[in-house]
Amino acid sequence: MAHGRVKAGDAVQLFPSGETATVAEVRPAGAVVDEVAAGQSAGIVLDRQLDVSRGDWIATPQTVQASQRFNATLARLDTEPAVVGRKYWVRHGNRWVQARISAIEHRLDIHTLQETDAHELAVNEIGHVTVEVQQPLPVESYETNRVGGALIVVDPASNRTSGALLVRAAA
Repeated sequence: MAHGRVKAGDAVQLFPSGETATVAEVRPAGAVVDEVAAGQSAGIVLDRQLDVSRGDWIATPQTVQASQRFNATLARLDTEPAVVGRKYWVRHGNRWVQARISAIEHRLDIHTLQETDAHELAVNEIGHVTVEVQQPLPVESYETNRVGGALIVVDPASNRTSGALLVRAAA
């Protein structure tokens, strides 16, 4: 669990499908318990048969909206610069989706924290970008949810980790 609690009787919504269900049982390590909190590993049994796959997200209904476009802070790790239009793989939790940078809003000067115009982000630079993903993701602001608001960026050609994204808001 990324945050919060889950117990039998709770309504949940699955992502990316958007389907809803009710939690029938909570089972950490095979035992049935009343509830579990964030940081604990547990299986949940739903009240009906749904297709849930590795990488799917489970949330309280109507608390998270899936988005195909979001604004984020990009910390660049790769030696090749990040440029508008370049395609990447991003990992959100355990889900991998294709993505591209659709805009670089600006670079942050790490000494003054002033925003400066930028058309690319080089190695070790930090900037604000807009990202578009191929499939909607249930992203949240990193400020309010460190798990739902963090993504890893991977270059598809080299498989190098190219950066880290901290979501600011859905666009």
